[in-house]
Amino acid sequence: MVVIPLFLAGCNNLKSENEKLKEEITDVNTENEKLRKDLNSLKSENSKMHMRVAQLHLEIAALHQEIQNRQKDLDTFKTQLRGGEKKNKKS
Repeated sequence: MVVIPLFLAGCNNLKSENEKLKEEITDVNTENEKLRKDLNSLKSENSKMHMRVAQLHLEIAALHQEIQNRQKDLDTFKTQLRGGEKKNKKS
C-alpha cells in the first residue's frame, strides 16, 4: 500500500520534470529562431559590405590610374619647360 503513493509521487515528479524540460526546449527553439534571423541579417549585411568594398577597390584603382596619368602629364610639362628654358638661355 505504501508503494503505490510513492510510485504516484515519483510519476508526478517525472511529469513535472518533463514539463520543465519541454518549456526549456521551447525557449531554446525560440532563441535559435531569433539567432537564425539575426544571422541571416548579418549575412545579408556582409554581402552588401563586400559589394561596397569591391566598388571602393575599383574607385581606388581608377584614382590611382588618374594619378599616374597626371604624373606623366606633369613630367611631360616639366620636360617641355626645361626645353624652353634651354632655348631661351641659348638666345
